[in-house]
Amino acid sequence: MGLLLYGLVMAYSASTAKAYFDYGSSYYFLIRQAVFAVIGVAVMLFLSRLDYVWWRRATVPLCIAGLVGLLAVLVPGVGSEINGARRWIIVAGYSFSPSELAKLACIVLAAGLALKRPADLDSGGGLFRLVLICVGPATVLIMLEPDLGTTIVLTLAVISVFIAAGARLRHLLSLAAAGALLVGVLIALEPYRMARLQTFLHPWKDPQGAGFQTTQSLISIASGHIFGVGLGNSVQKFGFLPEQSTDMITGIIGEELGLIGLLFLIALYVVLTWTIFRIALAAREPYGKLLAVGIGSAIAGQAAINIGAALGVLPLTGVPLPLVSCGGTSLVVVLAGIGICANIAANRRSFIVASPERSTGARRGGRNGRAHGARSGRG
Repeated sequence: MGLLLYGLVMAYSASTAKAYFDYGSSYYFLIRQAVFAVIGVAVMLFLSRLDYVWWRRATVPLCIAGLVGLLAVLVPGVGSEINGARRWIIVAGYSFSPSELAKLACIVLAAGLALKRPADLDSGGGLFRLVLICVGPATVLIMLEPDLGTTIVLTLAVISVFIAAGARLRHLLSLAAAGALLVGVLIALEPYRMARLQTFLHPWKDPQGAGFQTTQSLISIASGHIFGVGLGNSVQKFGFLPEQSTDMITGIIGEELGLIGLLFLIALYVVLTWTIFRIALAAREPYGKLLAVGIGSAIAGQAAINIGAALGVLPLTGVPLPLVSCGGTSLVVVLAGIGICANIAANRRSFIVASPERSTGARRGGRNGRAHGARSGRG
């Protein structure tokens, strides 16, 4: 909730200039973001009370919905193209990004498959098959949008699930090497990605061209110094920093709130991630453990990629800052994931795992059956 409130304040501050000049009201983006925040909190509260085991039964329908959405966004007349990318479906003035739903669907699928096919985790070929099943169809469609950033976040989340499920280190290293090679090929095949990589290595070589967004972000953050220029006092948001309320909102935060504001933002993400991983560690039921790991990794990975790109330590990939950037779909899906984790934390399935011996003892009843069940419950 702290991150959500932080995000609403900064979304308003970062978007006032664009909202006023483009829509005649400086509150335009704030109102839209607030609407999605209310929807997201309602979804979070609902899912915090829905038994998380339901997601295992809903895996197939959820994956089908995610793939249908990713296919629909590529259809001319259905998907909308913005800045050369076709990632959104716009209905009644509100945009929906199917790739955000696809991330959650892939995490749910990975958690289920890791438990259904544990033998595959013991071999390199088996692990490769699991990863291919979980991320292959979705990432192919996402890369057609194109959206390398979401592909990386999704893959990191799925790999994190398999790490928590017990995948072997040598197989993971081999998979990581293959993944790095694939990313290199994807970058080489697309001129704009190659330009972004070159810009990342030498952002000041072309500050008015390919390096414009990176250099303007660095100027924004450097202008904030330690304590910032003050909330609402950004100069960069007046058309200098592109995507100042979405992908590059970190630059505006650094300018207005300074190093202190950025450190506070990072601290909030650290606390949220630590809390979700603590929920995963405390869960006795494997499915809940893996689900929490995947959700926590997706949030932490996306935040790290966004902040790293704004600071110039990672290439630009165009992913929003979770719970902070303007964007309804991302906000609702992240809050939904937090709701699922809250249910894992509170659900007694996470603390009591009924073994076959315990169940048999409970059915027999009697003093001996209860004692045997209590001993089995330790596992």
